[in-house]
Formats: sequence, C-alpha cells, structure tokens
Amino acid sequence: LVGVGVALPGPLDHTHGVLHRVTGFPGWDGFPLRDALAERLGVPVVVDKDTNAAALGLAVGGAEEVPGDSFAYLHLGTGLGAGLVIGGSVHRGARTGAGEFGHQVVQLDGPLCECGNRGCVEVLCLGAAARGEVAEAARVLGVAAGNLVGLLDIDAVLLGGRTVARTPEAYVRGVTEVLGARARREGESGGPVPVRVVPGGERVVAEGAAQLLLAPLFGRGDV
Repeated sequence: LVGVGVALPGPLDHTHGVLHRVTGFPGWDGFPLRDALAERLGVPVVVDKDTNAAALGLAVGGAEEVPGDSFAYLHLGTGLGAGLVIGGSVHRGARTGAGEFGHQVVQLDGPLCECGNRGCVEVLCLGAAARGEVAEAARVLGVAAGNLVGLLDIDAVLLGGRTVARTPEAYVRGVTEVLGARARREGESGGPVPVRVVPGGERVVAEGAAQLLLAPLFGRGDV
C-alpha cells in the first residue's frame, strides 16, 4: 500500500490536511484529518478537495475530454465546486481556497445560501434543479462558467457530479448556449470554449484521490 488519498468537500487546508468548515460538517472545523488517518493506518495520507482531486485525475489521465492544459472541472452534486487546472497544474491558491466556485454572487439580494451570503451560484443552481427546472439550472451554471472563462481564459469547461449525470445533455446544451452568446459578444473568432461531461460519474473523484499519491510518485504532471 503506497498510501491513502482522501477527497472531500471543502473548505480545507491541503498542505496540512486540516479540515475547515466542510459543507454539511461544521463540527469538523479544525480537525487534522491527514495526521489522524496517517497515525491510524501507518501509511502516508494526502487530503484534498474533491474537485481538485477530480481535476488532477483528468489532467494526468490523458482523457479525450480535456482539450488543452487549462480547464475548469465543475462538480454539481449536493453542492457546487470547481477544480482548476492552469498550465497543466492544479491551482489551489494560497490557502486551498481556489475553486470555491459555487459561492460567487450572481444575484444581489437573492436567496440565502448556506454560506451566509445571498444569491450564490450554488443556491440558485441547486434550487432550480430541485424544482425540476433543469434548463434554468444549466443557464445559471453557464453564467458562472462564463465568469471563469473570462477571468482565466481556459481551454475547456468540464462538467460532472450526480446532478449533472441525471440529464447531462441538458447541462451541456445550457452552458454551451451561455458561453456561445458570450463568445459572440466578445467577437471571439474561435467560437465558444467547449463544454463536455466527463465520463465515469462519481468515479472521477475516487480516481483523482488515488492520483494524489500516484501522480508525484510516477512523475505524472505537477500536482
């Protein structure tokens, strides 16, 4: 056994393996998960956000769904987060805070989000999905994805998570329409950034968690 890779929702500290106020588990704030597991199991442990792990797995796995070395993996399940790969490397930020995609505000004075803010992409997108308004959920996701495209100039937007998996074509269509409208407004000659659903469903996170150990061991990209 080489070690154990753990992927779970953020926020957390990847460097030290310490959890912060993980979505749905506020009581775990400050828990040193990496050290606790390493002591119990007797092997190295790496802890990261689920979206970062998935993005790493996609970056080093050579999947056809990844055109280029800069992309955003948007994971829509019980929450909404992003894994960012810039120039072939996972971008975590100074405090593993990069990719808190779901908590960008797109509607001032909108509905209250679990994070305490109002009008977050997550609460708007998941709210629409819960009401069965898939087209609206995809539109909101597309607006937020457009913000990322404009900010980071990435090569692709990849979609995953159980909510997307229920109606993948609808989410690809909705996000593509928003990005297409943006590309036309900006006069982008190459057309909109491609939008694709990653294969494997929830398995992409588990495979990425394994790559947290394997990628540096075998020199697969810059973790």
